[in-house]
Amino acid sequence: MAMPSMQELIAIKERVEGEFLDRPGVTGVDVGYKVVGGVQTDEIAIRVHVKQKKASVPKAQAVPKEIDGVVTDVLQRDYELQVVSEKVADFTVQADTTHYSTLEGGISMGPSRAIGGYVFAGTLGAIVTDKASGKKAAVTNFHVACVDSTWHVGDRMVQPSRIDTGVPPTDEFGAILRATLSSHVDGAVISIDAGKTTTSSIVDIGTVHGTKAATLGMDVRKRGRTTGLTYGKVDGLALTVSVDYGDGIGVRTLTDQVSIAADTTRNAMFSDHGDSGSVIVDASGYVVALLFAGAGASTVGNPIASVLSELNIDIAVGKGILKDIKDGRKDIIKDKDKELRKDFIKDKEFVIEGKRLKDIRDVVKRPDNIPIDPGGPIELPGAGGGLAARLSALEGRLGSLESFLSAEDRPDLSGSAFTGEADLSDEEVAALRAEAERQASEAAAAKADLDNLFG
Repeated sequence: MAMPSMQELIAIKERVEGEFLDRPGVTGVDVGYKVVGGVQTDEIAIRVHVKQKKASVPKAQAVPKEIDGVVTDVLQRDYELQVVSEKVADFTVQADTTHYSTLEGGISMGPSRAIGGYVFAGTLGAIVTDKASGKKAAVTNFHVACVDSTWHVGDRMVQPSRIDTGVPPTDEFGAILRATLSSHVDGAVISIDAGKTTTSSIVDIGTVHGTKAATLGMDVRKRGRTTGLTYGKVDGLALTVSVDYGDGIGVRTLTDQVSIAADTTRNAMFSDHGDSGSVIVDASGYVVALLFAGAGASTVGNPIASVLSELNIDIAVGKGILKDIKDGRKDIIKDKDKELRKDFIKDKEFVIEGKRLKDIRDVVKRPDNIPIDPGGPIELPGAGGGLAARLSALEGRLGSLESFLSAEDRPDLSGSAFTGEADLSDEEVAALRAEAERQASEAAAAKADLDNLFG
């Protein structure tokens, strides 16, 4: 018998989860890797999460070994919100207390106000774009920014949190624009005051490259206010989980959540209290979830697609990296490029990030040695002319080129493997169009940055 697909497994889970969630002590149900003797296996199971595993339970409450032919598992996971609170009078400084001059993901934040005599700390997840205004903002959890039902739009936030030496109003950076605590998302959008600078990056991780859906087995990372940079793996999907939000809100159930298991070879915990609001990213810097709760070495996050949709935001993606260069970010330009970086900073010029840096190094440092076409090397102004002049000359030369190959040298593709292929579906065409529009938008933004730089 063939193994059911992930969609089929989730459908089975959704059909039976209500029955399990009504049982005493059950905290969640998902589809993920079965754990045997404390070791995660490759077998995929319908997993029932409980506050406390017991040696024996009444037969009516026992989880069957299989459901519709799918193996089951019972995990001990009592989930808590990953926010930290202290009494105003006696809190002690801990974790990341840095006052960041440039706002970015992974740093301490919290409300300026005290709630019931307590102050609260969480994490600023990432810089985002508010689709309603087009302005930069920050994303974190509802329970970090709003805390309880007494919140209002306009409530001020501090960085770092008051627990971490933040002092209102001196360290205030913005205010609540909107927030939601729904069946899928625990999130809040925070405005950023005029004059505050931001960067589309996460401390210890680097540039944010976009978003994607979490997949079972995906390697992930997060950077939070309390535990810093930690590593884990997506061990469960479609998690329905119940979490106590305290007085005024009570127990809330969130569905379609992402479950993360800590990589215990690198860190005992993936998250702890104070890490709420962190974004969870894959190994390539794509955001997959917004962290909000945990149970020991396990963590839960809202799927990022739901967060963006319900909060009406886009993740701010790193485009130009001039600012990172000026700040000396080693994750953008490696140590071997220090000399080049100094030249760029001194001349107030720019660099293309990532793999393109190597491609343009010779143009910047040795412009006479790069043959662009069979006609010979490009004649560019000497070093004294500055990078702007050299790039202008290069742009003009490239604009005059029609092709690297003459017509007679071009291959005949009429008999290629692509001949006679079926037309793309409407959905595939729409997806390609959306991707092209996204890339065009990023290119336009990068050009605008460049024009401003050299204007």
